[in-house]
Amino acid sequence: MLSISPLLAWFFTLVLILLAARATARLSVSPRLTGYDRNRELGHAAMGLGMAVLLVPGVPRPPLTVSVTFFAALAAWAAFDWAHRVVARLRGREIPSCAGSRNAHLLDPHHAIVSIAMVAMLLRPGMAVDTGPSMPGMAMGPSPGAATVILIAYVWLTALILGIGMTRILAAETTAGSGEARTLLSSPATVYACELAMTVLTGLMLVT
Repeated sequence: MLSISPLLAWFFTLVLILLAARATARLSVSPRLTGYDRNRELGHAAMGLGMAVLLVPGVPRPPLTVSVTFFAALAAWAAFDWAHRVVARLRGREIPSCAGSRNAHLLDPHHAIVSIAMVAMLLRPGMAVDTGPSMPGMAMGPSPGAATVILIAYVWLTALILGIGMTRILAAETTAGSGEARTLLSSPATVYACELAMTVLTGLMLVT
């Protein structure tokens, strides 16, 4: 496998820390968040920090068991939140989607799947090898299995969908002007941008 430079590893780490900081800031300054939004932002913050720990150069990686347990717990948390949203919608309740746009609720299970992808990445043979300033597991190892290939395809397809969605949201917000002003932390465009960044970094970790 290829390795990345310490500078690029630091850049990825900084992006993840910023994503976690945005989620934490929204939790801090928006006390009226619904339980669903609060759960999602908690998941964002935990996911960003958890991935950053795996990428930051020069810092020993957590034990494999700890990392797998952490991301598995995040997957269970996200799956529970998704199931709760589905049940609420079936009962006729209006539940906000992840970005407040049409059909965006179809991406509600995304967080659970991304967490599962991280578990698959960590459990892939050769991934526990620490190669210094590289992404975790950037040593030569066996080819990815079918499950990993499916997750890689899902992640990159979702990244494409998120990218298209973000451009449409930006266009809509530009057309609407300031009539429906939202804070930078919670605007749909920001949510899409954060989801896209996290998804792309997950995809990069899966293919290396």
